[in-house]
Amino acid sequence: MKIGTDLVTFYSPAFWGVATEPEVDHLAATDGHTVWTRIFDSLHAAGVTGIELAFPPFDQAGAVAAFGSEAALAHALKTRNLEIWSSFFPVLDRIPVHEYGSAEPRILAQVETAARFLAATGGTVLVAGLPCRATFLSEPPAFVDLAFAAPIAGLLNRMGFVAARHGVTLAIHTEAHTIACAPRDVDLFMLLTDPRYVSLCPDPAHIILEGGNPADVLGRHVERVVAMHWKDATCAMPVDTPIGQDIHARHRDYFCELGNGQANFGRLAALLAHAPLRCGPILELDACPRPVPALRRGVTFVNLLTRGGVA
Repeated sequence: MKIGTDLVTFYSPAFWGVATEPEVDHLAATDGHTVWTRIFDSLHAAGVTGIELAFPPFDQAGAVAAFGSEAALAHALKTRNLEIWSSFFPVLDRIPVHEYGSAEPRILAQVETAARFLAATGGTVLVAGLPCRATFLSEPPAFVDLAFAAPIAGLLNRMGFVAARHGVTLAIHTEAHTIACAPRDVDLFMLLTDPRYVSLCPDPAHIILEGGNPADVLGRHVERVVAMHWKDATCAMPVDTPIGQDIHARHRDYFCELGNGQANFGRLAALLAHAPLRCGPILELDACPRPVPALRRGVTFVNLLTRGGVA
């Protein structure tokens, strides 16, 4: 089985021998070829095949800039038996929701660029992150209700249409503390979006952080699951967790290696057998200091599980 990983795996400053994430950004900007070569060599050493591009600097623009052209990037991938499967689309989390209307042409143009790149490099899934919720009991109160969700669902439909013209599927990512992670919120956006144009990329760890059961969520929407991030977490975060710019970094204290948390991967794997997957399992290790051995353990876990062994 081919197994992939999300490049968020490589955001740890410790892996790069620096102290902060801005220093990782600086390394990628000043010596991108060395940085991306090390990433690709690490993936090959770990026995990983598929890649989900992440947010800058480990996005499509960073990859092309590092090698000088899409053709050179393709050669670097091929020599290591690597493939681009998917790409994360962070734009909706970086624009205030009330500005979506005026920003829609720009958003759709960015979807067009991402989908065209994926199609040219063999990728099939554009994974969309949605905006964060407001902190519980913050003022003024903000509710994820029908009136709030419907316009966003309409935008997602139009994004999915643009991606589909290139043979790429748009999939909502269940990032914790966003408006589409808690089980009811996933249900809401699956109801409001057109299944022909909008699919789902569940992440068990993030669903656990929101107090949900990943297998129950997957079971209700299995016919729309085109990819899944294989990730585990120890427990839910408190409902009154402050949601600020550092919320994604604070998730990391709750993440753990596959099989050490609450996710029932045996049941998840059985459900995935009935999903219209467009790529293989995508391991996700947020900012891992030693990604190669951790990815190897993940590959072993997935292979044992899917072959009927004991993981």
